[in-house]
Amino acid sequence: ACAESKVPPGMAKATFVVHCYDVGASALSGKPGIISVERGWSGPREVDRVVYDPSKTTLTELENWLKDADTYVSTQEHSINREPAQQMSR
Repeated sequence: ACAESKVPPGMAKATFVVHCYDVGASALSGKPGIISVERGWSGPREVDRVVYDPSKTTLTELENWLKDADTYVSTQEHSINREPAQQMSR
């Protein structure tokens, strides 16, 4: 496995196989809940690795944004860091 940044507590990550990782990154950029999008390769396939806030968006929404951009192929991986997020003091 390649070195990847850790997913912050309470956040989720998903890896999407796409026709073009640049199109996928553009489709997700600026959408609610998106923390980061990393373009890359998984074997011969282009992928977008996304870290997002599952309290602000869903896996289905991410897939739909990629489908709307006509670049979605499949969801390769999905996980949520179940460690509790630190509560901010008010």
